[in-house]
Amino acid sequence: MSSAWAVARSAIRVAAALTAASLLALGATGCSGTNATADPQPTVAAGIVDGVTTLGVLGDSMSLGVNACGHSGVCEQASWAMGTDSEVDSLAARIGKVVGRAPKIANGAVNGGTVATMLTTAPRVIAAKPQLVVVLIGANDACRPSVDEMTPATQFQADYARLIDELGAALPTAHILALSVPDLNRLWQLGHGVAPVAAAWSKAPNCRSLLGNAASTAPADVERRAAVGELVDQYDSAIQRVCAQHRNCIWDGGAVHSHGFTSDEISHVDFFHPSAAGQAQIARLAWAALAKADG
Repeated sequence: MSSAWAVARSAIRVAAALTAASLLALGATGCSGTNATADPQPTVAAGIVDGVTTLGVLGDSMSLGVNACGHSGVCEQASWAMGTDSEVDSLAARIGKVVGRAPKIANGAVNGGTVATMLTTAPRVIAAKPQLVVVLIGANDACRPSVDEMTPATQFQADYARLIDELGAALPTAHILALSVPDLNRLWQLGHGVAPVAAAWSKAPNCRSLLGNAASTAPADVERRAAVGELVDQYDSAIQRVCAQHRNCIWDGGAVHSHGFTSDEISHVDFFHPSAAGQAQIARLAWAALAKADG
């Protein structure tokens, strides 16, 4: 397995050098894909982050920094939400720069978690009484072993509404940042043309709803991927609707969904999770959503 990943990494490097337009297709399909260091960093006024001594985190492997540190497994220091890696410049780190001290973390993120999972971990986040709760969930509801196992949009909305209702009722003065679900089909677009990556995806047990038969363009496979993309769009619409019903809920405007992740922003451990650079982009987008709400 390790030699296969090495071949895949080499293939990506060569393909990136020779056919950058292809491997960076995500950045050329309506999204900027701009490096975080090239963007002006918005400021967040005291109304949002002043007084945030505890940050609540509800999410899945993305919020745990899984495979973001160059090795397999959880790597919380590279988390977009709670990480300490200066190159990621996490949301917690940014808050610390504003208020003078990094907030405590109430972590309810679960590797492989779905929106239903968050209903089981929210109570421990609530118990910590955070002043800000960030929610990035939904990828695993669509990324399932089969299409039939994906969470229906109606169930997703019902569970997400219950989650935000519970947070709002228990933490009436806290802000809730509701982030959109990444466009999973962009991941497929990025790697399906690199043979070792497509082969690894096709053998992986996870996310076969999207990545099974990754190199295939047969009608059934095209339709299956389209169904995943449509469902993620429905999830994002549900998140937006639910968030709009709560005074202290901040929707990211679809920013995470719209971001065009590049090959450098995807982990070279599994070609699936965000790398440290990808985590940095999510942190940037989350901070920008807070800044916009505060303006």
